[in-house]
Amino acid sequence: MGRFTSRGRAIAMSSTAATPNSEQKSHLYVPSERDEYYQGNVAQYLLDLHDEGATFNFCGGMMFQLVLSEKLQTHLKSVAADSSNEGMQKQPIIHPASQSLMSRTPEYKKSSYADNILSFHGRELRKIPTANGGMGFVLQLSYADPSATLGEVSSSSTAGKGADAAWNGKPVDPQGWSKEEIATYDGWRSDQFRQWRKCSMYEEEGYRTFGEEFGNEAFGLNHRFFLHLDTQNKMWLSAEDGCEGTPADGTSLMKKLGGMLFGM
Repeated sequence: MGRFTSRGRAIAMSSTAATPNSEQKSHLYVPSERDEYYQGNVAQYLLDLHDEGATFNFCGGMMFQLVLSEKLQTHLKSVAADSSNEGMQKQPIIHPASQSLMSRTPEYKKSSYADNILSFHGRELRKIPTANGGMGFVLQLSYADPSATLGEVSSSSTAGKGADAAWNGKPVDPQGWSKEEIATYDGWRSDQFRQWRKCSMYEEEGYRTFGEEFGNEAFGLNHRFFLHLDTQNKMWLSAEDGCEGTPADGTSLMKKLGGMLFGM
């Protein structure tokens, strides 16, 4: 595995979130400057992307603002500040270009497993008027239960359709996956067959501040995400279904035009 590591801060989702300056913040998206600036501290890199309200260019023009949950921020700040061997083992992994799909990563299983190192729990969220990028899109990452384990799928376990392993994690992040999202996760399947959630459903399942943070019209879909490099050393944030994005330099045509809100 490739380990481009990173070092921490935090912003709430708001209309005042900063947009990276393409000159002053080039270390966020230029691979050579990124490596020189972060010296392997991936945790800090993710925190800085969040703090700067950075957008990721998905599918050649869909701009998603990266937003980290408060609990994941707290975890990454601790990791970023810990230079011990134990701390380095908790740094998020950026996989090599040869592992550009989650299914190509070592010991891959279709499950809801995430460990905040090799993979993350996350959501694609839409219809958020305050999101940077001008398109109403947010890519949220949250904190997963680090004490959980994988086991076989059985009559006594809960797992999504097509799963080949069962993860017994609990909902430990107030802004993260609910027990329902964990139990039914099937992110290897096409989005059209999966459970999209509206604001009311998120709040009923325990995410009490969803509407306050993203607006009552927002809706979304949970995914597992992981990080990998490409042959040009760019970093990609990739969902289990293969949809992925790379940090944008803030000069996309859609951003210049002001963008538009997209539905499903």
